[in-house]
Amino acid sequence: MSSKADHYYGGYISYEHIDGYKYKVTVITYADNSKENSDRDSIEIIWGDGAKEFIQRVNNFGNGETVFPGIKKNIYQGTHKYSKFGNYQLVFIDDFRPFDIFNIEAGKSGTTLLYFDAIVPVEDSLTFCKNNAPRFLTEPFMFGRPGEDFKLSLTHYDVDGDSLVYNLIEPKAKNAFPVPGYYLPENVSIDSKNGLFKWENPPIGNYVFAYQIEEYREGQLIGVSVADFPVFLKSGYKSKGYFSNVSGLIKNDYYHFNGPEVIDLIIDYENLEADSVFIEVLSGVEYNLHFELNNNSSSFGTKAFDTLEVNYMGNDNAQGNHIVTFRAGNIYGSDTLFDYHSVSFSTESDTTWSCSIPPDIKDVVEITPIIDLFEITPNLFSESVWINLGESYKNMSVQVFDMRGRLVHDEKSPEASTFKMHLHRLTLGMYFFVINRNNEVLTVLKSVKK
Repeated sequence: MSSKADHYYGGYISYEHIDGYKYKVTVITYADNSKENSDRDSIEIIWGDGAKEFIQRVNNFGNGETVFPGIKKNIYQGTHKYSKFGNYQLVFIDDFRPFDIFNIEAGKSGTTLLYFDAIVPVEDSLTFCKNNAPRFLTEPFMFGRPGEDFKLSLTHYDVDGDSLVYNLIEPKAKNAFPVPGYYLPENVSIDSKNGLFKWENPPIGNYVFAYQIEEYREGQLIGVSVADFPVFLKSGYKSKGYFSNVSGLIKNDYYHFNGPEVIDLIIDYENLEADSVFIEVLSGVEYNLHFELNNNSSSFGTKAFDTLEVNYMGNDNAQGNHIVTFRAGNIYGSDTLFDYHSVSFSTESDTTWSCSIPPDIKDVVEITPIIDLFEITPNLFSESVWINLGESYKNMSVQVFDMRGRLVHDEKSPEASTFKMHLHRLTLGMYFFVINRNNEVLTVLKSVKK
């Protein structure tokens, strides 16, 4: 981990199966580009199989690019070949989040790590179906006005046609634990079908959120990834406009195709305060050969209109919902503020896979947690604890004593500097962990079995 003080605004991980055990991983971060020490030419990725590696930034000739005022987007890519089957946890972790986040305990956000991850199922590709993580088709526009409903969609697209489910979660920090002192504000939600994030009547301030994307294939959970992003709400920002409801055959922003059919999605957007507005369509459907999209968009000053013709030609094998996002741009001079509305539709799938569905990913290969020297985690355990003995661990031992001073466990030959002690046979209560080197007591730790 770097000693530099970063000011990360969020990010996410995506992966792509290349062949066999080999995967290409993309890590995208958003950072404050006004601070020199927040820039990274490379970042460290934890592959989940015990290996770590620095991967290089690739966008804009390796320099990153400014996507919004004061915010730089960084794309890092690398490849990794696993040595055996398993469900591996890809992890990005670095310091720190911004200092002025309202929904993290006061004074703590600036020393809170940014952590996000994804689970990649590595299986025999000759037998099991391969899996690729969902792709993100839009940037997280982070700015809004207090009291004005805020909406955001990253418009996910799954190249394998898996069913995607979206759930808000607590942002993660060190060792994937929830961010300490975090709370979810009122009136925040995410649509489980299309991933549209909504916040009704938000108060002023800077906030962070995270949501989890679950991939299902024939009802089996085969992939998980996390997106982390902020929302900045200031009264000085310009106002956004309003979408109409989507008209046509679609109901409640959802439609199901029972067979080949053509439908129209009709929507408009208005903002009387803006210089002008426009609507654009973003969707992974354009990559699907079983659909044809014809979009007719027009703008007349402060009002924009869009009619999207969706021609489903049949034989779509996707099991999940297809997402279409209407992104409205509110133009004020040289600035553009974005607003979002998402809909989804599905098809009647009779998919018969020529490969076996990967096993459920509930069993994930455990990764070594990040622990300071002579520290123990967790403080409350049920089965096991981790301890960091430092680089001289080969000369050390750990003895475990109960409250009566009885020796109940003795670890004489740790296999690594940070190692795991299996203590499932111990009864409930507090235990003391005495770290020795050549019969000299270095320190005493404690943890409670619950």
